Amino acid sequence: AESVGVAVPKTMLLPPHDRPEGTEAESFSNLQYPLNWDEVFEHLGFPIFMKPADGGGWRDVYKCDNPDEFFAAYDKSRDLTMMVQEAIDFTDYFRCYGLGREHVHIMRYDPGQPHHLRYVRDGEKLSKKLREKLERDVLALCNALGYDFNTVELAMRDGVPIAIDFTNPAPDADVKSVGEDNFAWIVEKSAEFLIDRALNPRPFELTGDWPREAGLQA
Repeated sequence: AESVGVAVPKTMLLPPHDRPEGTEAESFSNLQYPLNWDEVFEHLGFPIFMKPADGGGWRDVYKCDNPDEFFAAYDKSRDLTMMVQEAIDFTDYFRCYGLGREHVHIMRYDPGQPHHLRYVRDGEKLSKKLREKLERDVLALCNALGYDFNTVELAMRDGVPIAIDFTNPAPDADVKSVGEDNFAWIVEKSAEFLIDRALNPRPFELTGDWPREAGLQA
C-alpha cells in the first residue's frame, strides 16, 4: 500500500501463539522473540485491533482497549498469524468496489452497525476531490495486488483516507446487505467485465504490478 501511495494504519505482525503443525522452534528463528510488549503498545497505542493476517468475515477480530484484553485475545488466537493495528478514529468510512482494475463504486459504510445496516444509504454527497482520491487509491491497490474484483475499506482521519482492509477478492455482494442500488451496480459491471474478458482474453497473472521500481512509485 505504501509503495503505491496509499496510507495505512501502524501495523505489526505477531508470531503465532501456538506453534503451527509441521513446524519446530527453528522455523521461527528469523523472528524477534520474545517480543517487548511495552514497545508494541507504545508503537500502536490503545485501542488496538487484532485480526488474522489472512482472515475475512470478521472472524477472530478483537478490539483491545488495554493490555489485559490484548493478551486475552492473543491467548485465543491458536496458531493463527495475527496482525495488530492502531485504531483509526475516523470521521467517515467507505467500502469501495474495485472491478476490472478500472471501475470503482464508492459506498459509505458504518462498521459499528449490525451487518445489515452497515451500508449507509443517505450520506452527504462527496466532493470531487475526495471522490477522485478514493478512486485513485482503490485502483492503485487493485493494480498492485492484481485483483480484478475487490473491496477496499478506507477510514477518513484528518482528511486522509487510510486503507483498513483491501484484500477481498471474493467480497460481499449480497443484495440483502449492500442494498438494491449497490447490487445493481456490481451485477451490471461484473457482467460487462466478464463479457469483455471472454471477447478479449488476457494471459493468466500470478501477481499485480507490485513491487514497483522506486522511480515508478505513485
